[in-house]
Amino acid sequence: MKQSVRVSILGQEFHLRSSASAEHVHNVAAFVEEQISQVTASGRVVDTMQAAILALFNVSASYLDARSQNAATNPECLGRVKSLADRIEKTLESESTTR
Repeated sequence: MKQSVRVSILGQEFHLRSSASAEHVHNVAAFVEEQISQVTASGRVVDTMQAAILALFNVSASYLDARSQNAATNPECLGRVKSLADRIEKTLESESTTR
């Protein structure tokens, strides 16, 4: 069940609806604010929107790197990838013989 949680990021209030606990939503908001603060601390970014976008870019890059590393080390994931590759290969072979 979703609940409304009020958080403040860079002095701006947001009312968020989430099925996560209020504590988790506040932790996410604190993380977001910390990421934006790290970008603005460089002194090169003045605009809040630009800082938010750069922070999102940094977080997204970290997420994609972690996801990629997890996929490379997770045996279940590797097995699924191999199975999918085998299916694609078989499909391509059957399509090339029917042409």
